[in-house]
Amino acid sequence: MPVVWYENQEPGRIVTLTADDNDEPHNGPPFRYEIPDSASEEIKTKFRIDEDVLYALVKFDREEQKEYRIPILITDSGEPRPLSKVSILHLVIGDVNDNEMKDGESKIFVYNYKGESPNADIGRVFVDDLDDWDLPDKTFAWRDLYGSDHFELNRDTGMITMLQGTRGGDYELFFTVTEQSSFFPKHTVKAKVVVTVKEIPEEAVDKSGSIRFYGITAEEFVSRSPSLSLTPKDRLQNRIAEMFNISRDNVDVFTVLQRDNNASLLDVRFSAHGSPYYEPEKLNGMIGYHQRIMEEELGLKMMMVSIDECMEEKVRCELSCKNVLHKSNVPIAVYTNTSSFVGVNAFVQAECVCDAPPAFNDCLNGGTPYNDKCECPEGYEGPRCEEIAIGFYGHGYAMYPPVNPCNMTRISLELSPQREDGLVMYLGPLSYNPLLPIQDFLALELVKGLPVLLLDYGTGTIRIEHKHRYPQGRPFTVEIVLQPQTVEMIVDNCKLSTCMSLDAPKGPNESLNVNAPLQLGGAAVNLESLGSMFNWTYVPQSKGFTGCLRNLTINDRTYNLGAPSLAKNHDPGCHRSVAVAVSFGIDSNFLIAIIVCIAVLLILLLAVVVHKKHQDGWHEKDMDDIRETIINYEEEGGGERDAEYDLTVLRAGPIYMDKPYGNDLRQKEANEVPDIGAFLTDKKDACDRDGDAYPIDDVRHYAYEGDGNSSGSLSSLASCTDEGDHKFNYLSNFGPRFRKLADMYGEEPSDTDSNVDDDEGWRI
Repeated sequence: MPVVWYENQEPGRIVTLTADDNDEPHNGPPFRYEIPDSASEEIKTKFRIDEDVLYALVKFDREEQKEYRIPILITDSGEPRPLSKVSILHLVIGDVNDNEMKDGESKIFVYNYKGESPNADIGRVFVDDLDDWDLPDKTFAWRDLYGSDHFELNRDTGMITMLQGTRGGDYELFFTVTEQSSFFPKHTVKAKVVVTVKEIPEEAVDKSGSIRFYGITAEEFVSRSPSLSLTPKDRLQNRIAEMFNISRDNVDVFTVLQRDNNASLLDVRFSAHGSPYYEPEKLNGMIGYHQRIMEEELGLKMMMVSIDECMEEKVRCELSCKNVLHKSNVPIAVYTNTSSFVGVNAFVQAECVCDAPPAFNDCLNGGTPYNDKCECPEGYEGPRCEEIAIGFYGHGYAMYPPVNPCNMTRISLELSPQREDGLVMYLGPLSYNPLLPIQDFLALELVKGLPVLLLDYGTGTIRIEHKHRYPQGRPFTVEIVLQPQTVEMIVDNCKLSTCMSLDAPKGPNESLNVNAPLQLGGAAVNLESLGSMFNWTYVPQSKGFTGCLRNLTINDRTYNLGAPSLAKNHDPGCHRSVAVAVSFGIDSNFLIAIIVCIAVLLILLLAVVVHKKHQDGWHEKDMDDIRETIINYEEEGGGERDAEYDLTVLRAGPIYMDKPYGNDLRQKEANEVPDIGAFLTDKKDACDRDGDAYPIDDVRHYAYEGDGNSSGSLSSLASCTDEGDHKFNYLSNFGPRFRKLADMYGEEPSDTDSNVDDDEGWRI
């Protein structure tokens, strides 16, 4: 409770000092009060303490300074040694209406949440007056006497009320103000107020980022200082626009709220959008990454980026804790003289329960709710149509919503690595903040093909290493179970000791408290630097993961891996070449073996072909071979006659045919004697009737000289002449049957020969 001392008063007694002590009476009063040596010279020259009374040494002017914070050293009467402590006395210099007012102009900015704001006070009419406690001496009125359809004026207080249904836009309001005081005559001045109303959708609030500032009030945050043309709020808005390379109009700083009436802590909420609104993890992640630079540019201290009421262990809840964003369409106002800010009343509150998975009526990626489930388009395999896979190439990362602490946190993830080393998951701070040095973190990484878990609840880091090595490309599942007293890492859902690792967290802390985004595939920050600042026992590696990650679930909530809030060098869905290799589970060594086998097969096939060709060449006909059975058809026209020859004339019937050559003799009676003559006659007749039997005269076709050609050779002409030296005398030696032939072709027959022929000629 501040003490008021009015301006223009003569120096004198201000207040009697008192103190409280929780010790026994003999260790308490009487107390000794004094201004400590560490106090400023201004305090020492304007105030003094005599016993238990504070005195003013000078006359004060509120227009010069409105308040003082006076340190007072209090010492008790304790035994054996008195105790001392410095306490701060808040002294406010009261105002006296001793200055005339002048014309004034002010601005009021109003955020109308969803356009549903009820009637709301948005600020007072401002006139230029050095006195600020003179409101009872003033009266207010509309200058044109008609007022406004969207605003009302309180004539006694000058408060402007925005009426329900006021749409977004700029409104200029004009007033007159009359003042009367004992220090000057009654007078009237003009006042102008420009009201800017901007409607803000629910999506902007739901996807808002947040910062908790330290050492600044709401009034200071929205007011212009004499040395700066922009307010801290405006500078923050401009810096966010530059950071995301968007227009300033696409950035909204819509909540400025003192936290729990603590004047030193200020909660600010903001949103930004390109086409859709950016996710809060993207906003908070970028600001957390650039926190130190932004603090220097804004001249402010950030106690927390991403306001988290579950951050400090066992302050709000014992174990399970989740942050719930509360929103109201009733605005909250910050009043100053020349500018007022009316923002959205949005704040985070802790609830001591585990974060439950979302309902199925909220389907993603174009899915349709149906019978308590989602019907999803092709390629979206999650229960709410999430895209459940993402690929990395060793130098990227992807950010997702943070993980709230729970009495048991279960994390499950499927890995298909293409390299033996890499950071798979990181959940921890993005920067070191001396105002809130919470060092909790979790990291899952691969070290020489082995899954390794690093965990710190804030009181020491533990390292859990899996003993079984998995080949590159082979998918396997890692499940992490976090409990207050135990930490488990299970691979491929195996409960054996060879595939399950167990350890206990270090120190008294029992839960993982992190308000930073979850990062997969790598980290966006320098972990070596963070590790040295937080003094981590084990520091996660900086090398990123190479391969595919699938099916990330945390406490039965499936993450939409295909839509990270902020990402770099990633492949949603694992659709590129690395992801294809991963999907087939091809290890690099196995791939080399396959290539070697294919090369060996090609060499063997080539050897067989060459060997076959050489083998066939050994049996080829020599071009100079003189055997008559081998014919070379390489001459032009060679083989044409053979191809045109009619082979049907050389065909003959089968030599043997199955014919019934007799009747079954068993049909004869036993006493019947067969007729052998008739049997032979039948056989002879059958042979005579058989046209296929041999010998018999028939027509045989043979190739003859000329082969049907009209042209002939000289040898054929010679064979037709009578001038030959052929001798046919040998024909007579064949007997009487050939003597006639011998006479026809040989010498003149003798008479004996003629007679013989005559005698024997009938026999022919």
